[in-house]
Amino acid sequence: MIHSSSAPHVRRSLGVRLLLLALCAALLGLFMFPSPPAAASSALPRSPEAVSPPVAKKGPKKRVLFLNSYQNGYAWSDAILDGVREHFAQSGHIVDLQIEYMDTKRYAPTEVEEALYNYYRTKFQGDHFDAIIASDNTALLFLARHKEELFGDTPVVFCGINYFRSKMVKDRTAYTGITENPDVGSTLELARRLNPQLRNIMVISDSSVTSRAITNQVREQAERYEGNLEFEYWDTHTLAETLARTETLGPDTALFLTPFYKGAHGELYSVEEVLASIHAHSNVMIFSSWRFLLGYGIVGGKLLSGRITGAAAAKMTGRILNGESPADIPVEHDLPTPYAFDYNVLKRFDIPLKSLPPNSEIINEPDAFYRIEPKFFWTIQGSLAVLSVSLLMLLLNVLRLRRVEREVKTQLAFQEILLNTLPLLIFWKDKRQHYLGANMSFAQFAKLDSPQDVLGQHDEDLFDNHHLIRQITEGDRKVQETGTPLLGQSLRVTTDEGETVWLDINTVPLPDEKGKVMGTLSTAEDVTRKINLERQLLQSQKMEAIGTLAGGIAHDFNNILTSIINSTELALSDVEEDSMTHKDLSRVLKAAGRGSRVVKQILAFSRPSQGGFLLADIAESLHEAVELMKASLPRNIAIHTRIEAKDTRIWADPTQIHQVVMNLCTNAFQALRPKGGTIELGLTRAYIEGEQAELLSIAPGHYLKLWISDDGPGIPAEIVDKIFDPFFTTKGKTEGTGLGLAVVHGIAKAHRGGIRVTSVPWRQTRFELFLPCNGAEGQLFATPGAGVHRGDESILFVEDDPDQLDTVPRLLEQLGYRVTALRYPDEALETLRLNVGGFDLVITDYDMPSTNGLQLAEQAVAVNPSLPVILISGRKDALGQAEKSNAVRRVLLKPYNQASLSETIRRTIDHDDGTSNSSGEM
Repeated sequence: MIHSSSAPHVRRSLGVRLLLLALCAALLGLFMFPSPPAAASSALPRSPEAVSPPVAKKGPKKRVLFLNSYQNGYAWSDAILDGVREHFAQSGHIVDLQIEYMDTKRYAPTEVEEALYNYYRTKFQGDHFDAIIASDNTALLFLARHKEELFGDTPVVFCGINYFRSKMVKDRTAYTGITENPDVGSTLELARRLNPQLRNIMVISDSSVTSRAITNQVREQAERYEGNLEFEYWDTHTLAETLARTETLGPDTALFLTPFYKGAHGELYSVEEVLASIHAHSNVMIFSSWRFLLGYGIVGGKLLSGRITGAAAAKMTGRILNGESPADIPVEHDLPTPYAFDYNVLKRFDIPLKSLPPNSEIINEPDAFYRIEPKFFWTIQGSLAVLSVSLLMLLLNVLRLRRVEREVKTQLAFQEILLNTLPLLIFWKDKRQHYLGANMSFAQFAKLDSPQDVLGQHDEDLFDNHHLIRQITEGDRKVQETGTPLLGQSLRVTTDEGETVWLDINTVPLPDEKGKVMGTLSTAEDVTRKINLERQLLQSQKMEAIGTLAGGIAHDFNNILTSIINSTELALSDVEEDSMTHKDLSRVLKAAGRGSRVVKQILAFSRPSQGGFLLADIAESLHEAVELMKASLPRNIAIHTRIEAKDTRIWADPTQIHQVVMNLCTNAFQALRPKGGTIELGLTRAYIEGEQAELLSIAPGHYLKLWISDDGPGIPAEIVDKIFDPFFTTKGKTEGTGLGLAVVHGIAKAHRGGIRVTSVPWRQTRFELFLPCNGAEGQLFATPGAGVHRGDESILFVEDDPDQLDTVPRLLEQLGYRVTALRYPDEALETLRLNVGGFDLVITDYDMPSTNGLQLAEQAVAVNPSLPVILISGRKDALGQAEKSNAVRRVLLKPYNQASLSETIRRTIDHDDGTSNSSGEM
């Protein structure tokens, strides 16, 4: 999308060439003129076992006992002792190091242990040591058995311990140290690499405690090579038998040597004798894991150094001398084991140096075979120094250029990601209207695979809409001519699919390096959704206004219908049943009933609420909706119901439940319409609690679960959380408003229930509506019976409508009640105060001037707390207000007839808590 200059590339190529030239010259000079002998020794890297000069001492003298398992002159333990001495020389401590040799290579530990114990007890009686260093297994085992008697609580640092186990010491708090873990595995891998024919390993050791421990470690590693290498353990033979056996070995075999000092009959050998003999009698490679054996015939390997081990032990001892407890110093199991090799043995077996691991140490390597005069050497060195400085400067320059290039690439990549992430359509052109670039949103709008496809194109090459081309072209030309931005262009575009898209276009001049206009940069925002949302908002506001108007009209109609119903019922009681007047009045009563149902529909439309709740059979609502859907479904879509719940009656609004079923079935039908499928509906009981209740945002308890599923394409996972949002829709602009599922969600919440959706494409998309099985709202209503109910109680009736004030008392008197009818709340309260206990029931209208029915009920109960009150209203929102008050026993919604009124009165006076609808419907 954005092209960079080629100058950095040229500079970088030149820098690379100069760098390579200088490097070749430096290497050639170093190869042709190696350093003279005097300089060679000083230039060699420092050996890890080199001795440093001592440092100044301070503090009191510390006594340290070095208990050596073996004899003086044994190479391994001597190397450990050297490492200890060298570290103490550098530690800053004044250390009095006392060495005791147990000589257990020559004499079995069991033979000399008692003698050593008695000797040390006598020798060290009254002595105190600040620390003890135990070298190798025999010394550690001796101290584990006798330290307390000989040395008390003196802390111990052990080293060179093979096959260490914590049970070797009784009290771990007094011991710490370094185990001897040779990296046998790495050495065996090296042997296989240096000898591809290798199939057998012969392990040579003796029967000493140390050798047995080392052999156990080798056996553990041998398990890794089962099937690849065969291991033979040669540990119970004399040296002569071992030499005779090694003479017969072929090139597919290698020897692995552990420290070998004692033959099968107890004869002792030095390491030089054993290795020199084996090396002379065998034609196979010899490997080991100990540095002190290098130089006597082994090839080499990853070798343990006694000097490194001793230095590590002395370092731990120094920490204890500084006051640390051995318990706080962990046992160290992995000391450095660098690779080391013998040049003479490598040469014998034609092993090239390049096949060795990197950074390997090689002993016995010969010096260079030629020398030069020092004056020539230093001349060359000076030239190389100058060349090296030049080389370094060139290298720094190249690195700087590369860093700048990386920064530029990073910035360009960031800009490209930013452009392609923005939802705006972004594109820029030159003066001839050729596209110079665009972002991904524009490429998708133009039906292109990538932004690079727009390069060099004209608007005519990308679009077929001439109106779009003309408006974009005119806007670009105007900006180029005037040099000023053109903002806020609104453009209506019709896509190939027939959809209308609104674009808000802004165009600004694109300057070149000199500030002249060389093209245009434009952005276009798709504001179609915004415009549609504004229209939907306007529509919803209109619907809300209509709903408010409809609610007010419905309230007035309820009052009128109540008067018509009650007056008609009174008139019917005054005429002969078979007269024409009776028939005319019956038709009036039926028409009023139909009017009552119309008003209910208006109220349901204007303000969904719990006002229409009744003890409803949800299965009946389900069947009604399914029968209605069947009539409109094509033959390739089947619909089935499965009612598993025995009792499907709950407190709910059947009209709203019917709407839920219709909305969800309609969604399923629209999903299945292209290919067909099956819609299933069902009812079952469920108990919801715990985390499930929290996820559904409902109270724990028993619920009736209404579920609807289909086997259509499903709902993408990324929009499942949005489907209940108002105005969210995946359908075309002419197929849906995005309110269907929002209404379903609202109805679920109005019923104090929850809704859950799961979707597996082409298997099952399932909506589950959870409706509570118990509802305290029903206690406010009475169930209408089949006929009227009589009584002789005294009733105070309060109503501001003159027609109802005239007709309702007459209906009640026909039923035997004694009625006092009053129009004003203040008058009713005064009557109650003057005649406390004179009334069995108060019936009051909700909507009255100055004081509403709810306020009157609360004041009446304050006068007589045991007085029941029935609230009558033509508004469903009166139910919500009545639920918040303890003064109202029941609510009766207008319009009502004589039967519903009489039933409500009896339920209230007789304290019957049965549930009912609130419609007062005939």
